[in-house]
Amino acid sequence: MTMQPDGANRPGRVEEYFMYSDFKDISAYYDALYVKDEEYAPEASRVKELLAAHGVPARGDLLVLACGTGGHVPYFKDDFKVSGLDLSEDMLALARRKFPDVAFHLGNLVDFALDAEFDAIVCLYGSIGFVRTVDRLRAAMRRIAAHLRPGGVALVTPWSTVEEFREMLVVDAVDRPELKIARMEQVRLKEPKVVEVTFHHLLGEGTDVAYHRQAMEIGLFSREEYVSAMDHAGIEVVEEYAGTDVRGGAYVGKRVEG
Repeated sequence: MTMQPDGANRPGRVEEYFMYSDFKDISAYYDALYVKDEEYAPEASRVKELLAAHGVPARGDLLVLACGTGGHVPYFKDDFKVSGLDLSEDMLALARRKFPDVAFHLGNLVDFALDAEFDAIVCLYGSIGFVRTVDRLRAAMRRIAAHLRPGGVALVTPWSTVEEFREMLVVDAVDRPELKIARMEQVRLKEPKVVEVTFHHLLGEGTDVAYHRQAMEIGLFSREEYVSAMDHAGIEVVEEYAGTDVRGGAYVGKRVEG
């Protein structure tokens, strides 16, 4: 599968799409491989507790950034008025089919502009790492702050941090009558503060087996860089949650009022 991005009819610059260039194909089986109730349910439950603890009202407006196929939506939609944003048209097409009553927006983390404000904005599953650079991390935080109501809450889970990163090989599988997947992911430090994740997927349908490989680069930021980016955007970090039920922990911040 090619990694050459097609920037036609998409916002922003072509180089911003390298991380989505394979999602046209991977979106077809993304839910089967990555969206797991045993992981998403406890994570969402804790996120809801953290949001409530810091003043987000029941049935408040919640924006889920990098929402993908809408995997977290079922866990939030009974508690909040949920909207989603993602850069992949293919992932959003699936999300809209699954949740026709939810507003999904096409947009980039670093420059999205919606005609709306929210009581809370979350970016989960380490998706913030795809911004890749500190400058773009700060830009993303500024956009988050711009879309929060005064006193609104931002919750961001790091992909990893400089302090905690380690190289690894991830192994997983899906075994269903209609679909079988064997997955390995090589997680390596490509250069200082840039991680390369290479996905190897064997896809079985019927008696046919196909192989899919792709590589993505992810920014590796320090704890100080996350806190500083939020602070400079006008979001005061009020909690650094380290529980294992939220993948990677979470930085919770409130938009400074005034």
